Amino acid sequence: MRGPAPFRLEDGTLYVLDQRVLPDEVAYREARDAYGVARLIRDMVVRGAPMIAVVAAYGLYLQSLRGLDLKEGWKALKESRPTAVNLHNVLGEALPMVERGASPEELLNFARKVEERERRINEAIAENGLQFFNRPLRVLTYCNTGMWATLYPGTALGIIRWAHRRGLVKHVFAPETAPYMQGARLTAYELRLEGIPYNVVPDNHIPFLIERGMVDIAIVGADRITSDGYVFNKIGTLSIALASKRFGVPFIVAAPSTTFDPNPYTDEVVVERRRDVPREDYLYYAFDITPPDLVGAIVSERGVWRP
Repeated sequence: MRGPAPFRLEDGTLYVLDQRVLPDEVAYREARDAYGVARLIRDMVVRGAPMIAVVAAYGLYLQSLRGLDLKEGWKALKESRPTAVNLHNVLGEALPMVERGASPEELLNFARKVEERERRINEAIAENGLQFFNRPLRVLTYCNTGMWATLYPGTALGIIRWAHRRGLVKHVFAPETAPYMQGARLTAYELRLEGIPYNVVPDNHIPFLIERGMVDIAIVGADRITSDGYVFNKIGTLSIALASKRFGVPFIVAAPSTTFDPNPYTDEVVVERRRDVPREDYLYYAFDITPPDLVGAIVSERGVWRP
């Protein structure tokens, strides 16, 4: 069973599911040009690196449809989220069309191609990830990597979905994932819709659960993977990798090839910080960086890479 669609295009307007209010409310926010889409991305209405890239592609179409400056719209989208590389890869792919002032029809076809490609990629990731399930397992995931972050069936959550349908998932632990609680709100909702047994757990329970032998495998997503295997993902991922390494639990990263950065890791990659957190004196990074020696395997639509 599936939940609400992540977005829909109707009469030249993009209606984007507001992930900030799920599961208590199903609400859609409107965007009529690239600036509006960029605002929805910045405000976390839409999140998840692959989904951000898809809606950005539709943002370029809306910009062209309204006869607005394509280059300025492209720039606004590029500046909306600095860390998630999918956005920048898709915008780089679209740049030649932007520079020559492509028609709305061309940009709409491009956006649809990006959406369909992302869907096929996720299905392939789910299939490739099944090789880690030779028996029913207790799975730890993190944040939300499902149908609102990446298109159905998801990346890490797509693997879990496919494994569950084959009777290979005993239980899933979904950490809350502060400060936006995507695990408690979104992942738990998706698991409930699928009928997968789960528990929501506080983020700081993760190393303890692994140490106690309650986790057989950890599967997470990524927002950027550098060419030398450094994984940028939701803050807290590094803690999972460290605990998994210490206690002998496989640590798996699931991500599409559009999440791969062709460049090696450098300190120049911007790691975003959350600005709209409960108190001004809080320091909240959005992502952390897991080095390749802590990564057991990376699953993409192209296969499995062991850094």
